[in-house]
Amino acid sequence: MSSCFYFCCYFITQLLIFMLALAIDLAFGDPPERLERFYPIVWISRLMYFFDRITKRGNANKEKLLGVIYAVLIAAIFTIPCLALLMLMSMAPYPYEVLYVILAVPVFKMTFTVKGLERYAQEVIAATDLEAKREAVSKIVSRDVSSLDIEHLNSAAIESVAENLTDSVIAPFFYFALFGVPAAMLYRVINTLDAVVGYKTDRYRHFGWFAARADDVLNYIPERIAAALILLAGGRPRCDAVERGGRVHRTIVAMCSVLRVKVEKLGHYSVTGRDSSSGSGNGYEAPRTEHIADSIRVVKRSALIFALCYAMITIVGYMCLCSVRNMLLFHIL
Repeated sequence: MSSCFYFCCYFITQLLIFMLALAIDLAFGDPPERLERFYPIVWISRLMYFFDRITKRGNANKEKLLGVIYAVLIAAIFTIPCLALLMLMSMAPYPYEVLYVILAVPVFKMTFTVKGLERYAQEVIAATDLEAKREAVSKIVSRDVSSLDIEHLNSAAIESVAENLTDSVIAPFFYFALFGVPAAMLYRVINTLDAVVGYKTDRYRHFGWFAARADDVLNYIPERIAAALILLAGGRPRCDAVERGGRVHRTIVAMCSVLRVKVEKLGHYSVTGRDSSSGSGNGYEAPRTEHIADSIRVVKRSALIFALCYAMITIVGYMCLCSVRNMLLFHIL
């Protein structure tokens, strides 16, 4: 009986944490840049950069092993305190449950950002000349933007917004919904490590192997959920974009389908979002500034749809557990 009551409290508490964190993000976003050095997520990068500097190269197997050890160590440093925080829930419903909510909301907020995506995209939109737009886009993509024209800069911004719907929003949401704050933090650690060392360069090919593979595994389901949410938020019954070249993130393909634009990463891939209502099937547009704003609206709608679905599932689950509990009490009495 007590276990049933505990799970009922847990589900509702988790939903409360989720909604409060999302509301805080949409209202205030991330901390200002002058305070980012105090942000725990920044410490993840700094720790891995430190291990990167002290690691000697030359032995592929040793580099792989150290890459695994460092990743696990950093994950433990940031995840174990979250597990300890979760233990507050098992101590007593009150006052530890209240303390858990107060502490868990800001910790969970650190693992995702919707407002942050909007902020960087708005900087690209607000750029008034080519050099300013290149500088704004360079903050959200890893590719060389020095020779890109307006069209390809807009394309890069749209691609980044779409791809980061998975990394920065849906994946943390997904793992929080399954396993709470510790899982969301674990995902954030792995995803950050992948952004630091998960490149196929001579320096990181072996050292960053584990971080890159772990990130791929953790993103497998969230990427597909995010792509489906984009189509749902954009009112498209199916994805009809055409891909050419290498592997493209599903969220980018879905975003092109919704916006009906063509995005291109020179030398790698291109994706054309066709207008199926046009006679030729080729009624796509070159990416413009307005499309960046549209992509942000789609991302925000996707996040809200996920939140609504999560709330509905949680409430239904809570009602089912309460019904079972009441039935058991009735039979016992």
